[in-house]
Parts: sequence; structure tokens; C-alpha cells
Amino acid sequence: MPYINIRIGTTLSDEQKNQLYEKTTLLMNTIMNKRREVTVVHIQESDAQQWSTNAVQLSANEPISAYVDIKVTQGTNTPDEKKEMISLTNKMLQNIVGTIQEASYIVIDEIPAESWGYNGKTQAMRALL
Repeated sequence: MPYINIRIGTTLSDEQKNQLYEKTTLLMNTIMNKRREVTVVHIQESDAQQWSTNAVQLSANEPISAYVDIKVTQGTNTPDEKKEMISLTNKMLQNIVGTIQEASYIVIDEIPAESWGYNGKTQAMRALL
């Protein structure tokens, strides 16, 4: 039941959004071994000027800023899986939206099973079923 929030410093076309939804879900399924049917991808767009690097406001003519926050249940992925997910997510962003800022980040948050759930049940409760 991963949740992926992609924050991006540009406005995307519907085609780019659909590619991000599909490719992110595919990576979560094939690299992180997560079920597609409970994978949620959320895209938040903003103007380039709402981002800064080194305290300098970015402009629309510069590479795009991005921040990807991936939430998964703690202990369900290996370091190698996480390393590959970060690498392939970065490549995916560049392939779909173009050149991104070097200071763009991909974070994998591991949430304890008793603090993470969906449809009213924690992951810890689901493990007992």
C-alpha cells in the first residue's frame, strides 16, 4: 500500500501525468514488489518560481525541481531495492519531464506497520490475518 507524492516545479501535460502514474506504479510493482491495486500516486505541480536552490529562486528557463516522497511499510524492502528504486525514479523523471535540478530528491519513508494502514486497518493488523 505505497503512497507516492511527486512534487514538481512545472505544469505537466495530461500525457506526462499519465506516464508518471503508470511508470511510478510499474516501478513500485516490479522493483519494490508492491501491489498495483493499492499503489497511490499523487502529483503536485507548482511554478518554478516557488522553488529555490542555494537560496536562489528558480526560473522557468532552468532545469525542473522535483521531490518524490515514497511511503512504504518499514522492513518490506531491501537496501538494494531502495537503491534501484531511487535510481530508476530519477531516470523516469528525466525521461518524462526533461532535465531536472541536481538538487532534486527522492525519499523513501519507511513507516512502522502499526502506524500505517488503509481501509481502517493497520499493516500490523493485516499481517495477523
